[in-house]
Formats: sequence, C-alpha cells, structure tokens
Amino acid sequence: MPASPLRRSTLRTTIVVAFLGPLLAACTPPGQEAAPATGCAATVREASQAAEPDRQVDLLDVALLSCASYDRFRGEMVKYPGIVGYDLDTYLAVRCVRADDENIRTSPACAAVVAPPTTPPPNTVAEVVFVGDTLDGRRIEIRPSELIPFEGDTPAVVQQTVDIAVESGCDGVQAQRDLWAGRIDDPTIGDEASVFAQHAQNVLDYIQCVSTPLTLPGDEPDT
Repeated sequence: MPASPLRRSTLRTTIVVAFLGPLLAACTPPGQEAAPATGCAATVREASQAAEPDRQVDLLDVALLSCASYDRFRGEMVKYPGIVGYDLDTYLAVRCVRADDENIRTSPACAAVVAPPTTPPPNTVAEVVFVGDTLDGRRIEIRPSELIPFEGDTPAVVQQTVDIAVESGCDGVQAQRDLWAGRIDDPTIGDEASVFAQHAQNVLDYIQCVSTPLTLPGDEPDT
C-alpha cells in the first residue's frame, strides 16, 4: 500500500539523518551513568539511548538549546561515538538549517557551524567534500565534478537513494545498489560507485529489507 505523504516525509527525514555514512548507533560508553538528571549532558545521554531515530532527533534538538556553546555540545556528543551516523558538523549543518524552531537554528552550536565566526575574504569558496565508505571498507573523499553532481554538500546519488527508499521501497533501493555495484571496475568512477553501492546497502539494512546477496564484477557464480 503506498505510503501517505506524511509518512514519506518522516521516512525521508529519518533516512537522511541516519545514512550519509554508517548506521546510527546509540551505545552508551561505560562510566557515563553519573550524568546529571537534566540539562545538556543528561539530554545528550538520553538521546544516545533512544531507540527511535525521530525521538533521538527531538532530544538532540533539546540538547542544542540546553548546551551553552558549540564546544559544550561537541564535548557531550563525543562521549557517545556513533550517536549520529556521520560527522557532527555535517549533522549540525543539516539539522540547523532544517529545524522548524528558530531557537534551534540560532542556538550557539548551530551558529558556530552554519555562520562562520569571521567574514571570509572576497572570492573565497569553501571546498565541498563528502566522505564515504566503499564496499571493501576503505574511506574515500568525493568532490563535486561533471560526473558526480552534488546537491548542497551531498552527492546527488546519495539523496536519490533516499528518495527511492521512500517512493519505491526495498526493490528500488536494491536495484540502485546493484546498478552502482556493477560499476566499481569503471576506471573513471569506480571508487565513487563503490561508495554509492555501500550507501544503498546501508539504507536496505536500515529499512529492514530482505535483499539478495550482492554480486560484484568478477565474482564466480554459485554452482
């Protein structure tokens, strides 16, 4: 049955937050049980234990308002490695723009990431770099190019895979994975194709799809 517009929007937001990199993990490291019951530290700690991605995002929004500075927010976040699925500044750059609450968008942590502390010199252009994992476990940098257009600071293919998950479900994402896995030997785009295939596999796992095993170029078929 087709998903409602509200469900599609919620799913898209959830997948974007969780998959520009490894899967979201919410593990609490030992030795953190003594955090105060309220405030910045306690809210981040509660977010690290949240089972639902939407609940975690809501709690981190509260933490953005509770933490008095970017350094304080980062200091609490680094206690829980993997609390979000990718680099903290990337998470803030996305969340601080998309949050409906203006107080969140203008919080100290958001202001430190979204608005630079000083005015850059004229004609200064920040380099856009996306870091992703390949199928064989390497971490590579991807930059915008004629072959790999970006949407903002993310490769368009990554956003496309998220949209496919919302619109077409498991079959669509698996087809996307297999499409890019078939190009990993391409000398012009092989590493990037491997990242896009791995990202699609991450999305399949996250939305709990039962997918067929990935077959890579050169793999011997089962007999």
